[in-house]
Amino acid sequence: MRSRLSQKFVSLIGIAALLIALPWFLPPYPLQLMVMVGIFSILTLSLNLITGYAGLVSLGQAGFFMVGSYVSALLSVKLGVSPWLSIIVAVFLSAAFGVLLGFPALKLSGHFLAVITIAFGLIMHLLAVNLEGLTGGVQGVSRIPRPYFFDAALRSDRQYYWFVLTLLTGLTFFYWSLIESGFGRALKAIREDEAAAACMGVNVKSTKIIVFVISAGIAGLAGALYSHYVRFITPDSFTIDLSIRVLIMMIVGGIGTISGSLVGTLVVYTLPEALRFLKEYYYLVFGTLIIIIMLFLPGGLVSIGKAGQLRMLWSRAKRLGRTGIDRKSS
Repeated sequence: MRSRLSQKFVSLIGIAALLIALPWFLPPYPLQLMVMVGIFSILTLSLNLITGYAGLVSLGQAGFFMVGSYVSALLSVKLGVSPWLSIIVAVFLSAAFGVLLGFPALKLSGHFLAVITIAFGLIMHLLAVNLEGLTGGVQGVSRIPRPYFFDAALRSDRQYYWFVLTLLTGLTFFYWSLIESGFGRALKAIREDEAAAACMGVNVKSTKIIVFVISAGIAGLAGALYSHYVRFITPDSFTIDLSIRVLIMMIVGGIGTISGSLVGTLVVYTLPEALRFLKEYYYLVFGTLIIIIMLFLPGGLVSIGKAGQLRMLWSRAKRLGRTGIDRKSS
């Protein structure tokens, strides 16, 4: 037992050292991709909390992400508020929207809840487009300032990478402690059976609202980090496609796992860039690879490390091969 713990500790130290030193070895564009992977990992974690642990299907993360982006950007640009304060306000305001969206979740589930969350994202997008006096409409918001330490702004991608990595590490530990707590066990109970969870003493209503608030706040944080990094946002960056993309990140990595959110975001965000050399065919290859992953790894990429998973993959491949041979022979 102690040897396993020591091995995990050494592995974590090695991974931490690698992540910290990574910016020194990456060219500018791959470093930018890693910053975006960190930001979207935070967004994927927020979705995994609702869907993976609570079992509530949400396709409105782009809406919360958008609220955080625009609130922090507008406060910094139009009112001259410190980026630190604007990020904090963005988190709390996004959480407030989570309360509003959490109430329908008390009575709805499955595809009904998914439709409501989609509608929420569409409403946020339409407001950003039509409130031109406030949001700039399709022109968006530009010249968004970066956060700063002691009057030194995080101008370089390397500095912003370490900033995002620090926040992502803290949030990962927060998620882990939350899932391992009584609240996390209540979420899993609701995911399995709401009626049974209520009989066991779980306050289903308050738990659902709380999980929506936490998830929305974290998504708003990711949006604020995004706006201060790219320094220019438009409504086109926050469509339903963004929610679907984050959903794919969560599923590919592994639903209901913290590591799955991180691995899935890394793969789904960087794989299209690695396939750019295929030109107009790269999305075709990317989609095919995602289908293959889901076909052979329904538990996500993190399930590869589980005992017996490789044997199961091999048996599925043999069954598919036999099916193909039988069809040819017939």
